[in-house]
Amino acid sequence: MKLKKLVSVVKEKKVKGNLNTEIKGVVYDPLRVKQDFLYAAINIYTQLDKIELSDGHPFVNDAIKAGASAVLLQKDMNVPDNVVKIVVPDSRLALALIAAEFYEQPSQKFKLIGITGTNGKTTTAHIIESILKQKHRTGLIGTLYYKINGKIYKSKDTTPEPPDLQEIFTNMSEQKCDYCVMEVSSHGIDFHRVAGLKYELGVWTNFTQDHLDWHKTMENYRSTKLRWFASLEPDKKVIINVDDPSAKYFIDAAHTEKITYGMKNSADVTVKNTKLSGNGTVFTLITPVGEIDIQTKLRGKFNLYNMICAAAATYAQGISLEEIKMGLEEEIIVAGRFQSVNRGQDFTVIVDYAHTPDGLVKVLDAARSMNPERIITVFGCGGDRDHSKRPKMGAIVEELSNIAIITDDNPRTEDSEKITEQIVTAFKDRCDYEVIHDRREAIQYAINIAKANDLVLIAGKGHENTQTLKDKTIHFNDFEVISEILEKKRFSTL
Repeated sequence: MKLKKLVSVVKEKKVKGNLNTEIKGVVYDPLRVKQDFLYAAINIYTQLDKIELSDGHPFVNDAIKAGASAVLLQKDMNVPDNVVKIVVPDSRLALALIAAEFYEQPSQKFKLIGITGTNGKTTTAHIIESILKQKHRTGLIGTLYYKINGKIYKSKDTTPEPPDLQEIFTNMSEQKCDYCVMEVSSHGIDFHRVAGLKYELGVWTNFTQDHLDWHKTMENYRSTKLRWFASLEPDKKVIINVDDPSAKYFIDAAHTEKITYGMKNSADVTVKNTKLSGNGTVFTLITPVGEIDIQTKLRGKFNLYNMICAAAATYAQGISLEEIKMGLEEEIIVAGRFQSVNRGQDFTVIVDYAHTPDGLVKVLDAARSMNPERIITVFGCGGDRDHSKRPKMGAIVEELSNIAIITDDNPRTEDSEKITEQIVTAFKDRCDYEVIHDRREAIQYAINIAKANDLVLIAGKGHENTQTLKDKTIHFNDFEVISEILEKKRFSTL
């Protein structure tokens, strides 16, 4: 594609060089540059090998040596005369627009549903996918991976960088997807990863404390979400959790048709006759077009909210109540989201990604609804992240658990002793606790002390396959570790 056509979508720019240059690829990573590619130097990006870099500009010369015929810059710098230079106020925003143009706007060839919120995005996306796929070809993009018509592909970001995202959209279009359901993270919004996309439907799950290491304040965090909501086109629709304290902000921000869901306040989509148990959830779904009885294997009040949200989103797309019922009643397993690990033991083990105060409350409430003898919670807090949530999470675990085991999450460059000290300040002798920094040893200890009908919750890392320590990153998956420990324990008693 001619560079002239690519940069036509960027309003404010300074160009030096030949706009008739043919561009064969658009990348933000110098390791991906090939002959006649455009290299975008962006701030805060992740290379192929997951090395985090704060600035792509120092790698411009490397990209040119690798064959880049054009460079997109936020900071003006000298480049060879045979290389086209495009200087813009925000290279991230320009990259998003250029990438969409290079791939010929693939997301406009199917219906795009975006889901934002602090908690519930991943599970809600999977539930929506389960409903839509009853009669539609469906793609999914999120924290765990991306999927096209049920086939799973690896992904490194919840909301991928624009060239990666547009390539995924292209694959979905080529495979005739009718819908794509994607998580829209606050980082994805702030970094302009979703700039220029045309959404058919916007979904908001809830708003609670998270990512304050980046956003600094709750107001900044909320305004990021609101900015995306406000950008949705007036002829589309949005789904809003009317029970959340921040609902009014999102209602006021949206310039589209609003469909509400909830259980406590008056809503367009709601439920009655609800029964929560360790085996699943039974309820009657109420919508503007009728009611239908649902019996699902998903457990916990938080998952009931996720299901109502998904039902509201698919109702808004004209999906029938019968299809919604079929999608909700399928077995929906989302890795690391209230995921059971059963190897024949006489107690329950649950893995969950809960890493925020609100997330912990919800999963522990769901655990309590299963009426275990005791709840043993293994958890920690990430290093180099929001410090203020650490004592809050400690207080929640102490209040809702019988035994707490505080361990390392992803300590990163922070001293793990200091992290646990901040968590322990919340404990007031209402429940027993241990500090075991080695996460495998902590999980082993929890399983060793578990008795019949207890529930062991391993919280914080969920689906993650690595643990980031001060000097290295190691392979670590909670589900795998638990399975290994349970199998050895079971076999040792034979």
